Amino acid sequence: MTPLKYSAEDLGFDPSEVSINAMEVVEKLQQKGYEGYLVGGCVRDMILGLHPKDFDVTTNARPEQVKSLFGRSRIIGRRFKIVHVTFGRSRRTEREIIEVATYRAKAYPDLVTNKKGRKKATVSDSGRLLDDNVYGTLDQDVERRDFTVNALYYDPVNDVVLDYYGGVEHLKRKELHIIGDTATRFSEDPVRMLRAVRFKAKLNLTTSKTMDREIRDCASHLGDVPAARLFDEVIKLFHHGVALDTWKVLFATPLGKLLFPLSIRAISGEGGHRFEELIVRALKNTDSRINNDLPVMAGYLYAVLLWKPFVIDVEKKVEQGMRRNEAMWAASEAVFKQQNKTISIPWRVRSPATEIWDLQPRLEKRIPRSIEKLLENRRFRAAYDFLELRSLVGEVDSEIVEWWTEIQKADVAQQKKMVDVLRGQTGASNSRSRSRNRNRNRRRNSSKNTSGSSKISQS
Repeated sequence: MTPLKYSAEDLGFDPSEVSINAMEVVEKLQQKGYEGYLVGGCVRDMILGLHPKDFDVTTNARPEQVKSLFGRSRIIGRRFKIVHVTFGRSRRTEREIIEVATYRAKAYPDLVTNKKGRKKATVSDSGRLLDDNVYGTLDQDVERRDFTVNALYYDPVNDVVLDYYGGVEHLKRKELHIIGDTATRFSEDPVRMLRAVRFKAKLNLTTSKTMDREIRDCASHLGDVPAARLFDEVIKLFHHGVALDTWKVLFATPLGKLLFPLSIRAISGEGGHRFEELIVRALKNTDSRINNDLPVMAGYLYAVLLWKPFVIDVEKKVEQGMRRNEAMWAASEAVFKQQNKTISIPWRVRSPATEIWDLQPRLEKRIPRSIEKLLENRRFRAAYDFLELRSLVGEVDSEIVEWWTEIQKADVAQQKKMVDVLRGQTGASNSRSRSRNRNRNRRRNSSKNTSGSSKISQS
């Protein structure tokens, strides 16, 4: 194949946007006689005027050869080996990992074999590639790329961009095109459908009717993807600054229902509009935090997406006679067990999500003796944010949220005063409650006595 060639000036981006560390990797590869290019998203984003966060390098050097060139590097991956080259923080740069991959060849399972005659590439019955650790040339590597806008190779040393499939023109027209037959490429790796959703949302690209149809037809193949891999892909969907737009695109396809069946069912049920508003507000807030370089929690994301299914299950178990504390524990177990059938959520994410849920009734009740411990709880801030989010959709009285907002701002003396006032209110409330209970009991006893007298007289 003969690619179109452009310079950075032709495409209107500044070569200085390239990471110093990525430039060093490419230079060293070329100095040692190997080829070296920046590839994929970093090139695409520079052309679009965006600031790339990750720089990937591709080369004809084998992983072992790459590793021998860089002291702080290691080979990772089973399905396809790549090299992570690590650079520490300096006066000019932050700590950074540059991912270096060897050119890949298109895998033909019936033809590609190793020296011992065993197949080097295997596929599932649905056509998904299971093992395709096959090295190749640059021309072959281009064929393996998923979308034309990601099949752009930039040599920053010689300032040349290689475009094999018209990706530059597609970027200008804001179009997303897959390389090769759409159905085949989605069957080979169903995650490409999620990548299509992400690029459509993130880059505001349009997709063809053919691609939209194949996503509908191939959506079920997503069930063939390991649940652990889908966890990573979902984080990419919602933690890249366009979570809300991604949500809208995702749930316009069958993929959303396949990934989050419990959430979709809850949105379709009673009170579902409020739950959907909760999700929309949370994703909008997530985008704001990411775009302002503030940290976000995967646990918080799942606490939001599974909140309504959790609440529904809690109430169901309480109606069946289970104590509420036990019902909350059992419901969280049940909800995550069901969700894990499609997306494997690790304990490090599941644990904070359940802690956020567990703190909600405690924050609502504001039991005076528990206030200090709640403020010191490691999940308090996330739980408070979640409480505030719930108040915005009408699930929680705003006065409760305002109280928690004020006590966080107060000094120790002011906090004690607020708790004392709360204690007095709680005491008065408990006194009124006890009084109501006594009156209720008296009426009940009086009713029993009257009923008993009536029966005697009738007899």
